[in-house]
Amino acid sequence: MGSRADRLRGDLRRTQQALSHFTPFLRARRRGLSAALLLLILETFANLAQPWPLKIVLDYVIGGEELPVVEPDAGLLLVVVAGLAVAIAVATRGLAAMRRFLLNKLGQETVFDLRNALYRKVHELGLDYHGRRRTGDTITRLTDDVREVRTLLVDSIVEIGSAALILTGMLVVMFILNWHLTLVALITVPFLALAVHRYRRALIERMRVVRRREGAIASVVQEAVTGIRAVKLFGREEDELGRFREESSGSLKAGVESSLIEAKFSWMVGVVAGIGTAAVLYVGTRQVLAGNMTAGDLIVFITYLGSVYTPLWTMSRQVNQIGKALVSGERIVEVLETGAAVKDAPDAVPMPRTEGRVTFEDVWFAYDDEEEAGPVLRGVSFDVPPGSRVALVGVSGSGKTTITSLIARLYDPQRGRVLIDGGDVRRYTLESVRGAVTFVPQEPMLFRGTVAENIAYGRPEATQEEIRRAAELAGAAGFIEELPEGYETLLAERGESLSGGQRQRISLARAMLRDTPILVLDEPAAGLDAEIASVVEESWRDLTRGRTTFLISHELRLVRGVDLILVIEGGRIVERGTHEELIRRGGRYAGLHALQQAAR
Repeated sequence: MGSRADRLRGDLRRTQQALSHFTPFLRARRRGLSAALLLLILETFANLAQPWPLKIVLDYVIGGEELPVVEPDAGLLLVVVAGLAVAIAVATRGLAAMRRFLLNKLGQETVFDLRNALYRKVHELGLDYHGRRRTGDTITRLTDDVREVRTLLVDSIVEIGSAALILTGMLVVMFILNWHLTLVALITVPFLALAVHRYRRALIERMRVVRRREGAIASVVQEAVTGIRAVKLFGREEDELGRFREESSGSLKAGVESSLIEAKFSWMVGVVAGIGTAAVLYVGTRQVLAGNMTAGDLIVFITYLGSVYTPLWTMSRQVNQIGKALVSGERIVEVLETGAAVKDAPDAVPMPRTEGRVTFEDVWFAYDDEEEAGPVLRGVSFDVPPGSRVALVGVSGSGKTTITSLIARLYDPQRGRVLIDGGDVRRYTLESVRGAVTFVPQEPMLFRGTVAENIAYGRPEATQEEIRRAAELAGAAGFIEELPEGYETLLAERGESLSGGQRQRISLARAMLRDTPILVLDEPAAGLDAEIASVVEESWRDLTRGRTTFLISHELRLVRGVDLILVIEGGRIVERGTHEELIRRGGRYAGLHALQQAAR
């Protein structure tokens, strides 16, 4: 017993915690929710008023009792009461349709705001978080889980409240069938079929638009999350938010339109059902007057048409739905409560224009999931003058990429300092630090968009002339101009419609256009054939002139002309010097060079 009570208290506590995180999204729509509550109350009164025409018929038409004020003709009174029944039915369904449309609209807007808040949070979180999460899980939280939470916040609670109010007003829940009156009720079937035919096609078309938009949202999220390193390095978080808002706005519009169609259909069905109820009331009364059925039979049949079991079914269904929605709510709250490991300090300032001097002072670093295995970097120190070319050499996992990630503050070291022009990068804003560094990754990250948009990804305000010039410098202008629409050619997702060499040259053109004082090249010729690699190599050598450059490469022939080679092993710098100096010393670098020469 105690265990069950503890579980109940735990469920209530989690529910309260989840709702507390989502309250701001509802608070922004308190007027709409107040209007929905008012409609719900009016709808309940209208539902409770439905039996009153039956009472009037029973007491004053069939029973022959006199009205307190006037004594109208029985036939005229019957017509008036039938009209009153229609009016009540129209009001009831109309109020219900308006309430449902309003709640659906509020729900869609809540999804819109919640998704944007969650998506912004995903971009705020660092690579340490994304490294621990599967991309598909992140996308699911942004799509399916958000929809489930909308059900919790807007749909389920209100539907349960509506059903409870209606059930409270219901006094009789017995049904007795009469086949004659059933046939009368069926005269509305053709009208219902007409309403279904009219609205079904429009609703299906709108839902197709909704599904397409949801797919587009998932694609934008997948691209951005998969390429989160490029997004952060080029400082394009706000631009990605803009792309997301554009697609999400389309989903919002289509969703509201489909909700309006559903509301119209629901109202039409309610009106037709009301007319059928009036017909049953009229014919049934005539049968009672003729002695073919009792007044009690008529009352029970009309009560049956009120579908008293519908609220009960609604309540049971929504209780189960709330349980599922709470799980999704907890998943979303988990993301919203996660703190960013790398963020601006309260007193952070923009970094002044930099010359590109990079200094590491006794830097130690470990990823969260590797702390037990030991640090990735162990006391790394070096000083690189502005405009120098530095090669980072070592086996995979030695810490080369980690060093370049620390320069751009994708991570912060646990010990030591990373300096640019003598200033600790943690003193500066993330935007300004990353605005001084350009990465050319081993696997170029291209987005679905035109060639020009991909080249200008790191500098979206660039002119067409600047884009073309950057492409020429990167040796990419030739193949771009041969594409079907040149620079306006739409690339497939991740640039799959291009070869590896073409993608790499677009990536180099992007870096040339960005034109930052610090440059990182990560295996620029990896996976390319000899001919393409020579073209790319020539391009990146042009790119590095006058820039502080960090070159990561296993191909030692590419690092001969650099100013400094750092040999990394086990997170430490074990050798440093120029190519000629390291060869003369005969250490690890010389041995690795000899092996590569022999392999050729």
